[in-house]
Amino acid sequence: MQTEKRIMLFTTLFITGIVVSNVIASKVVKIGLFLFPASIISYTFTFILSNIVSDVIDKIHSKYLIFMGFLAQATASGLILLGLFMPAASIERGEAYRLVLGTNWRFTLASLLAYGTSQVINHYIFNKGFFKNALTANLFSVGIAQLLDTIVFTYVAFLGIYPNLWSMILSQYVIKVIIVLAMNPVFLITKKLKG
Repeated sequence: MQTEKRIMLFTTLFITGIVVSNVIASKVVKIGLFLFPASIISYTFTFILSNIVSDVIDKIHSKYLIFMGFLAQATASGLILLGLFMPAASIERGEAYRLVLGTNWRFTLASLLAYGTSQVINHYIFNKGFFKNALTANLFSVGIAQLLDTIVFTYVAFLGIYPNLWSMILSQYVIKVIIVLAMNPVFLITKKLKG
């Protein structure tokens, strides 16, 4: 696969994961003892994607990808907020929009703060050369970044909405670690994309 096509593919997947995460983050899922936002899979996958780009293409494109994700996230949120302030054709439609996307600003703020710090930390740890093996580097960089991301996002997004935030943080982090462990072998497949 040509480098340009790979870049387009990874960028599309990354941006989609970021933007969709902000929209679906308001749904809190409860499975057994675990309490977490619905965005957990799509958002966690973006960290793995940025590491794949660093590994398969180069770290400059990965850093650019992170910046573009931040820009896409801010743009989508601004447009959603604009739609919130536009007059609705009916009260019911306006209320439905507000209910589904009205809290988006809080999730966007939480996401931008968490994203800005955790993606940079993930990129730094993965690309600094602490680990020679991409599988190990991915595990550690995403694991550390996701812990920071989970703490920042949960406090900003859910403080005052849900009690016992540490339970939510622990639930999210355990699920994120499981996602990273399950997705980590993707690096073995992406090695074939190099060149």
